Amino acid sequence: IGLIGGRGAIGSKVSEMARVFGMKVVITSRSSKPCEGAEVVSMDELLGRSDFVSVHCPLNSETRKSIGRPHFEKMKTGAFLINTARGGIINEEELCDALEQDVIAGAGLDVQESEPPAEGSRLWRLAQKNCLLTPHIGWQRVETRQRLVDSVALNITQFLKGEPTNVVN
Repeated sequence: IGLIGGRGAIGSKVSEMARVFGMKVVITSRSSKPCEGAEVVSMDELLGRSDFVSVHCPLNSETRKSIGRPHFEKMKTGAFLINTARGGIINEEELCDALEQDVIAGAGLDVQESEPPAEGSRLWRLAQKNCLLTPHIGWQRVETRQRLVDSVALNITQFLKGEPTNVVN
């Protein structure tokens, strides 16, 4: 599995789970944080080697529509693209073209540019062929929301003790 932006919290967890299933993990990331058990490679090498390419980078001006046709053409024809990060990272029109033309085998999208996709979106038609669409609602489980509330409470407690955690500069 190839992880784009795989050195963050989510990408690191995906890497860990993939290794449990015996997968070899390659990553490309702008971050210099270590990622245990993963080989750091160039984007081109990641695309050419991976059976699954999973996106884990933030959406910003640098990453908006940053993955498109040139990337799909470097992937194996039997490879799958997985996006659980942000919909705007993938150029959806170019992804639809690649899926319709069998440039890659398929895609799994938990996020899209517009959620849910517009009624006439090509993604709906491709969902009948080689594109799995899921609603981005994993955070709505009671257990997930409770972890969020517990985390906020801990952050406030630590801040009041003068020992802030999860500080973003």
